[in-house]
Amino acid sequence: MRDITIRPIKAEEIKAVAAFIAAGYYDDKFFKWVVSSDLDRHLIITDYYQVYLNATGCVAHVAINSNNELIGATVWLPHDVDAKIYDDINKVAGIYATNFAEVATKSHNNEPTAGPFYQLVAVVVDKKLQGGGIGAALLRYQIDSLDEANIPTYLEASTPYHGGGIYGKFDYQPFGELILLRGLICIHCIDQRGIKKPPLSGMKATSGTTRGPALYLNQLAGISKNSVW
Repeated sequence: MRDITIRPIKAEEIKAVAAFIAAGYYDDKFFKWVVSSDLDRHLIITDYYQVYLNATGCVAHVAINSNNELIGATVWLPHDVDAKIYDDINKVAGIYATNFAEVATKSHNNEPTAGPFYQLVAVVVDKKLQGGGIGAALLRYQIDSLDEANIPTYLEASTPYHGGGIYGKFDYQPFGELILLRGLICIHCIDQRGIKKPPLSGMKATSGTTRGPALYLNQLAGISKNSVW
């Protein structure tokens, strides 16, 4: 797909990008488990991602088409993000705070322990444009930077990983142990040792991020793939 620009998010775009991510994850099985009410889900996920996007050290990128429309976004957090964000998440999560806390605790307990890393906390592409390389371009934009800085990353994906798809393009491999969330959702861990850089397919990237190699992917099994990449 041509005439797509990948660039860092602007401060004035935070609310719109959070709402875009929330729309992408609205029917995701994981978020339907975390926020069971269809009426509450979009607002809570929007507020949840606004907390992330306003966190110190957050790195976020957007994909913009030739009409200046938002068609994709990624959000990354440093491993040592200020713990205050979890208090903020509890506030926006309301009656669903317990679910968010369970996910955060079990995820943290399974994070890589060797040195600093960045965690991918969102990657969403407009449903009509999925499969066209936008998700890969967004990931590559940050992965290239992290590779240069020798900073590992850790991420949580929404479907079981079997070596193909977008993760296969970046040479991910399974590692770690399965994590269960009340027996309803399971988490698989995957890491990446050798980076393969898929073509940008006519997309152009602008500068302005931090970047790294040995990637850790923590994957939530059984979740809908429809709203992601």
